[in-house]
Amino acid sequence: MFAPRDAQDARASVGWTGEGPFVVCAGTLAERKNVLRLADAFGRLGRGQLAFVGDGPLRDVVATRPGVRVTGRVAHDEVPAWLAAADVVAQPSVLEPFGQVTLEGMAMARPVLATRIGGPPEFVPAGAGVLVDPESTDDIERGLHAALALPCPNPAARAAALEHGSERQAARIAAVLTRATTRRAA
Repeated sequence: MFAPRDAQDARASVGWTGEGPFVVCAGTLAERKNVLRLADAFGRLGRGQLAFVGDGPLRDVVATRPGVRVTGRVAHDEVPAWLAAADVVAQPSVLEPFGQVTLEGMAMARPVLATRIGGPPEFVPAGAGVLVDPESTDDIERGLHAALALPCPNPAARAAALEHGSERQAARIAAVLTRATTRRAA
């Protein structure tokens, strides 16, 4: 589902038109996802479009911002098209235990803007994305500029994401379980 595809084709498939750059944030529109600071930082760019793919208590607040589109909830199988439509996938969450959407965006060869808190520092290498302090609108703005300067499609992002594919993760878990059961048997 999260294989690279052409951004213009993806934008056409979701009906997203206009001038770029195109930034996507997917998830619940709540404080934890830091959507207000992201919308503020995006507004400072003075150009482009930001799509929030999801719904939540802050929907009405972010929907009124210039250049912002809120899709509401979409089916899981529609999320890849939205991520592919992006020039940058932005997830500057205040708390992010793992960062699944960030990893999915990287799998689609999109540069990412991600939080320094939680999982993203473990899998977002330089060249694939930019890590930001989620408490700083200034840092999120800086991160947007830096992420938009990265190549798109982004081979470094795709390569980093493949290190965390389901087959590789399953093999890692199987190896841990095999070691654990072998030690127990001995």
